[in-house]
Amino acid sequence: MVRLFPRQFERPLHSLLTDLAQLLAGSAELLSRTLGQPSRDRSRALPALHENATRASELTARIGNRLAESLITPFEAEVLYEFALSMADATDRMERIAELTVSFSLGRISTPMLEAAQVVERAADLTVEAGWTLPDLRGLGEYHREMRRLRRHGDRLVERSIAELYTRGGSAADLLRGRDVAQGMLELLALLDRAARQADLLRIKDT
Repeated sequence: MVRLFPRQFERPLHSLLTDLAQLLAGSAELLSRTLGQPSRDRSRALPALHENATRASELTARIGNRLAESLITPFEAEVLYEFALSMADATDRMERIAELTVSFSLGRISTPMLEAAQVVERAADLTVEAGWTLPDLRGLGEYHREMRRLRRHGDRLVERSIAELYTRGGSAADLLRGRDVAQGMLELLALLDRAARQADLLRIKDT
């Protein structure tokens, strides 16, 4: 059986990574639900999203400290830390997207953007599954491949949302605000893909 973590470090480090992935998935669900709400109701989710982003940052710091004490190779430690950082950055980006919709007082979010948020939910769920699988790297074979597919699909949805934004027209300020939110979603999808790439590096190294 292929093992990534030495037994004496496996349980606490693996648990921290799984906790971080669960925060990511929780924020993805919150973001998707928030974008589908009327503008006046979106601010209700901001405290929970902020709490998740704060906890994700704290967990990443703890993971970094644990990796510094572990017996795994420097390469594995660096990749795992980047995996954690990508999840924490994605959680922070979800909070930022929700904040933008509130501060910009955006009206109805377009259907393609809502569908892109659902893609993010699926990508976050995949990351949770990958976190469970990390101790046995053979289980990661499809993770990055599926994440790449999701990112391409999500990117197309966001691009369609941008096209609808310009077709609908409006003031230059409204167009820029909509673009900012769309850019945030593209960056979020890229961060989730980056997390998957880091996990896949471990799989490739182990083969």
